[in-house]
Amino acid sequence: DQTICSNNTVVLNGQIPSGSGTGIWTTSGTGTFTPNNTTLNATYTPSSADITNGSVSLILTSTGNGVCPADADTVLIIISPLAVVNAGPSQTVCANNVQAVLAGTISGVTSTGQWSTSGTGTFAPNNTTLNSTYTPSPGDITSGSVTLTLTSTANGVCPAVTDTMTIIITPEPVVTAGPDQTICSTSPAQLNGNVTGGSTTGQWSSSGTGTFAPNNTTLNATYTASAADITAGSVTLTLQATNIGTCSPVNDV
Repeated sequence: DQTICSNNTVVLNGQIPSGSGTGIWTTSGTGTFTPNNTTLNATYTPSSADITNGSVSLILTSTGNGVCPADADTVLIIISPLAVVNAGPSQTVCANNVQAVLAGTISGVTSTGQWSTSGTGTFAPNNTTLNSTYTPSPGDITSGSVTLTLTSTANGVCPAVTDTMTIIITPEPVVTAGPDQTICSTSPAQLNGNVTGGSTTGQWSSSGTGTFAPNNTTLNATYTASAADITAGSVTLTLQATNIGTCSPVNDV
């Protein structure tokens, strides 16, 4: 009897040492014999149905028996399925929020696997946990992406199977609200905000109750202090990056 992987064929070694020395192979399944079923050392290729069933019996029966009855012997072929490995979808993370939660799955002959990386980041709690968290290293962040590979383990007679996913690392936004200003109560403040890196857009907010013109999403807007702002004597304006994707918020005052 033999145990094979579903991607393999069976090399037979039938023997009929007496009588005519000839025989014929038959199968309980629907696979094929190569070069034919009368070759004692033929190769048997399991069918999809054989693989689904998980086993198949092959029977060698003597032929050319003359006045003697035919004799037969059976070999059982147990078929192990290949592992099915899915590393999960690729992800995009930000340089200031870089942890990627993985979602690997493995089924078939095994349910265990091991992660590896093209970079130098770390897996937590370890690289044998399918839903590990991967933290890119500074080198990964500089590269802008890293490829993770999930490989099946404990495969038995089957070869290991792999699948990959990519983590794309976008730069974090860099926000500059501009220098502090001293203005006259009757004059608006001309702002000069700047957003670069992972975003080029931002939104102004005020600790007071003044107004932005033409609006608070214009980086070089003007700010007109309210009566309450003037009474308070100062106001703090904050510029926060918008359209930041997976990045943590970034602002400047």
